[in-house]
Amino acid sequence: MKIYNEIATIKSNHQIAYNIFESHMYSPNISSVVKPGQFINILPSKDWNKIMRRPMSVASQKEGYISIIYKIFGEGTKLMSQWKENDKIDILGPLGNTWKNYDNAFPILIGGGVGIAPIMNLHNELKTKKIDNILIVGSREKKEHFMEHNPQNNIYLTTDLDDYGIKGNVINALDKILDNINKPVKIFTCGPHGMMLAVKEYCSNNNLDCDFALETIMACGIGICQGCTIIRNYEKNDSYREKYALACIDGPVFNIGELDDTF
Repeated sequence: MKIYNEIATIKSNHQIAYNIFESHMYSPNISSVVKPGQFINILPSKDWNKIMRRPMSVASQKEGYISIIYKIFGEGTKLMSQWKENDKIDILGPLGNTWKNYDNAFPILIGGGVGIAPIMNLHNELKTKKIDNILIVGSREKKEHFMEHNPQNNIYLTTDLDDYGIKGNVINALDKILDNINKPVKIFTCGPHGMMLAVKEYCSNNNLDCDFALETIMACGIGICQGCTIIRNYEKNDSYREKYALACIDGPVFNIGELDDTF
């Protein structure tokens, strides 16, 4: 698939929950080829003088537009939160691989924090293809949610600190949901590292298949800098590429069987 260095035009950029923003941008080349699970690498401003761009998963793509969902963590995302309509933004993409094998078992999608972006993209893809699925979205506080708890439509929100949706974390919700499912399932997840470690442990203990979209620090996004190296879970690792993977080109989506216990 071709990678484009495109000057995107901001259509909208606004806060959708506490410290969480959503931006829509006109990017016809990337929008025409990007798939759920892939990401773009962003120059937050024309004056950005840092080496690293900011990698952001694509949350949607339609009719020449793409969207991202992000949280302010540092200087780059702070600048992004200040984007205005018609601003021009330098982006690179689409990068990475995509979600797959979601029609072999019943999909349960789990997103935490701004890791919800690639999960939302997959959720919408499944709806378009009329594939039933369950969506679980976890946050620490109610004010961080930007969706409605709606079990009738298979959307479950969990909240760690507040009594909203299901009190607790995504594992609490997953455990309850699986009690009522009597068919093979596959988990698709993206979120904070601690959350995905918990999901991996749960899936390993319960013999569940799972794909993870890893959120990690990246610089180039195209496999040159080696900055997003992760350890593979392969018994045979005689060579560097057998022992290690790069989240930007081998991922960001990895199956549970590919990942070391710490990833």
